[in-house]
Amino acid sequence: MTKRLHTWGICLFAAVLLITGQDIARAQKAKLKVRLLAERIPPNLGKVTLANEDIQSDPFNLPMNNLSAPQEPPARAFRIQTINKNIPLATVKLPEEGNSFVVILLPNAEGLYTPIIMPFNGSKFKPGDAYIHNNTPKTVLGFIGTAKFSLRPKRGTVITLKGARKERFYDVGLGVREDDGTNRMIKSTRWPEDKQARFYVFYYVDPKPNASPTAGWMSM
Repeated sequence: MTKRLHTWGICLFAAVLLITGQDIARAQKAKLKVRLLAERIPPNLGKVTLANEDIQSDPFNLPMNNLSAPQEPPARAFRIQTINKNIPLATVKLPEEGNSFVVILLPNAEGLYTPIIMPFNGSKFKPGDAYIHNNTPKTVLGFIGTAKFSLRPKRGTVITLKGARKERFYDVGLGVREDDGTNRMIKSTRWPEDKQARFYVFYYVDPKPNASPTAGWMSM
């Protein structure tokens, strides 16, 4: 399936987390799998690994334009760290239920990646849905076809896409509510109708000085 992404910006983050032997046993028994996607990636990051105090996964490149191949974490609690100098980039704690997850990595105010965790397959995020996350200090809003959303800062939601035109595409508008209460359009575009695809939309603030909220998106 074709994968698409439009996004901008770079940043660097760090975090550490210890896990228990019980976590390791559960992970080994369950054969956990995670697929990762970063909103933005620091320059010259190199390969990363999923690690705890005893085990590291095989190295892989952290992607920004598609989900990674399935990776096997050492336990339900683990850290994402660089191969070079083992610099921690994020901490992850997977839910107790389920064995296959998508982990979306968003920058936070502390200079860390905040993981947003969703089931890879599940009733809450189905083919034909869009997951929207607002990682900005402002309310964002928009529409995909006739499906509308409004999202407060630091929140995420799933919407079911509807209202495609007869030419089999969705009209898409992504915007932000400014401090004076006016709504400003960030992007107006079209997406092809694909009832088997899952869409991801990220609102974030570019790290450049005085930058305004922007948005990136992909489908898979």
